[in-house]
Amino acid sequence: MFRWLSRMNLIQKLIVFIIFLIVIPILLAYWVVSVKVAEITEDQMGDTLFQLVKTSHLTLDRDITSVDGTTEKLMVTPETQLMFDTTELNEYDRLQKYLVLDKLLTGYSKNDINFAVFIPKILDDYPFAPPSDVKPNGVFFACDTSSSSWFQDALNARGTGIIRIMNQLGNNPKGIKTAAYIRSMNNDLDDRKPSGVIVMTGLDLLLQKDLESLKIPKDGQIVLLNKANGVLANTAGLDIGSVFKLPQDIFRASDGVFIDRKGSDSSLYAIHRSVNSDTKLLFKIPISSIIGEHEAVRQLVNYLMIVYFCVLLSASIYFFRHILSPLSRLARLSRSFEPGRPLTNEYKVNRRDEIGLLNNAFIEMTKRLNQTIHDKYDLELKHKEAELTILHSQINPHLLYNTLESIFWRTTIEGNTESAEMIRDLSLLMRIGLSRGKTLIPIAEEINHIEAYLRLQLKRNNYSFTTHWDIDDDAKLFLIPKVVLQPLVENAIIHGIRKMDNEGQLWISIKTKEQEVHITIEDNGYRTVDIDKLNDIVNGIRTEEGFGIQNVNKRIKLHFGESFGLVFEQRTGKGTKVLMTIPATVEDHSIV
Repeated sequence: MFRWLSRMNLIQKLIVFIIFLIVIPILLAYWVVSVKVAEITEDQMGDTLFQLVKTSHLTLDRDITSVDGTTEKLMVTPETQLMFDTTELNEYDRLQKYLVLDKLLTGYSKNDINFAVFIPKILDDYPFAPPSDVKPNGVFFACDTSSSSWFQDALNARGTGIIRIMNQLGNNPKGIKTAAYIRSMNNDLDDRKPSGVIVMTGLDLLLQKDLESLKIPKDGQIVLLNKANGVLANTAGLDIGSVFKLPQDIFRASDGVFIDRKGSDSSLYAIHRSVNSDTKLLFKIPISSIIGEHEAVRQLVNYLMIVYFCVLLSASIYFFRHILSPLSRLARLSRSFEPGRPLTNEYKVNRRDEIGLLNNAFIEMTKRLNQTIHDKYDLELKHKEAELTILHSQINPHLLYNTLESIFWRTTIEGNTESAEMIRDLSLLMRIGLSRGKTLIPIAEEINHIEAYLRLQLKRNNYSFTTHWDIDDDAKLFLIPKVVLQPLVENAIIHGIRKMDNEGQLWISIKTKEQEVHITIEDNGYRTVDIDKLNDIVNGIRTEEGFGIQNVNKRIKLHFGESFGLVFEQRTGKGTKVLMTIPATVEDHSIV
């Protein structure tokens, strides 16, 4: 694949880059957002709803268990058990027992939740008792005792509380249904045989409060059903006792989360069954409520994708026309360029961005390259001429040395000894200054150079000063850049002791110490010298003066490194001292 890419030009690589690294990843991400996210949302919402329906059902069971405890308490109270004993009681006593139990049941009843006791077997003993269609709670002695009635269901349960749907007690001409908790009562006077039923109506209202506290997605339904799918309580406004229709596959299924897909009417069901209360709690959520916002986001993403690809197409066209095409043109121009062939200004572009700068810089570079080629050609010609000149000039120093030597002997023969010595010192200065092309010479030769220079200065200018020498013999073999002491000595004479007559003194000391050579030149000049200024000149801070000592310091550092060079100090008493430090380098005998 890399070989395949390497054979492509820049435009082809960019197209591949856009397709594989931009278009395909974006389409894949769009597919994940539009399809996978919906499935993931459904699964997560289903798991969450199932845990919620399971927890909520346990809360409802606790309410039902609390009701069961209340009914059991009412069953065993003396007021209830005394109702079964009617022997040898006059009508007044029976009325008193009735009123006591009726008052007790009325006290337990509140907020449309009513308690009632039904004992049909002793109907004849309490003819004065009102029927259940007159008041919603109390003691009643007439009800439907057929095999299919709720009364018979309670007796068959043998003391276990059951939930049944029945008509509300009291004035109920419309036959409004209610969920009731029913439990049979045993007669302790008759071998604990079931003889009556205690009923709590309004159970749907009690359970309704717990259901209303639950928060589920918009348009969702919470329904508590009995075994036959009759509605016991709900938040959907369904009638109590009505049958809640479920798809057959969900009706037969056990606990869990199920999805009934019917296009736009698809729903998610979360169902939990309770063995204790023989009920099932059901959450029904429209799929559109779960992923409705996702659908809106997906629609927004669709529009954004269209806009994005339009922008991407426009940007690609702009990129191809204004960036890649000029770069391709510049690449073709660079391949076709031959050094020496001029490129005119027609190849320049009128752009201020990086592409324009690069193109115009390339044109200018070719011009400079062509100029460099021409300059190199001229330089080669001049170099050839310089070589001829050097070969010719090599004859001149020898001729000059020989001529000065002839003048020296002739002057000596004629008896002019002082002039002869000056000629000899001048010849010595020139020989050491040229040094056969060497840049480093032994310190001994540099000392000879200084001695010749001092003799010439004393004779030429009639100076009168004293020179003190302190030189280690072993230091004379070490190398030093030629003609570096003469500018320092000259500086000491001119700016220090020139006008001091016989009082002027010059000290020149050369010592070796720890693989270094320390050279000190001191004068007792009478004028005050700015040492900081001299050191600034040496270090190049002041460049407009002191060219001689600057040159000496630079030459030392060039040959030996930055740790060596010159330092000016105030001499003890009057005058100036300059210290030169160079490495103790043995003479190199190679001829330059």
